[in-house]
Amino acid sequence: MTISIEIDDNVKKWIKKKGNTLTISSRVSPGCCGGSEELDISYKRPKKETNYTLIEQEDCFIYIQKGIPLKTDELHLSMMGKSIFSSVYVDGLGLE
Repeated sequence: MTISIEIDDNVKKWIKKKGNTLTISSRVSPGCCGGSEELDISYKRPKKETNYTLIEQEDCFIYIQKGIPLKTDELHLSMMGKSIFSSVYVDGLGLE
């Protein structure tokens, strides 16, 4: 499946400021009732790049973990928060 990504301009600036790399993955947090799956955003290349799909867009390198649940084949990256509390928001993932 080919994934298309729409990136807001302020996200492009943010990623470039952080070193041109964004990694989107999921992690399972253990819990009493089976745990939960959460989004993990990093600004460095993944250690095992073969487990990720690389999308290069306007000098930004975006790694998406293979097998991460998607609602459709489109993701939209936008910013949320203010100042030092800013982070990238990923819309289109199937993590709940």
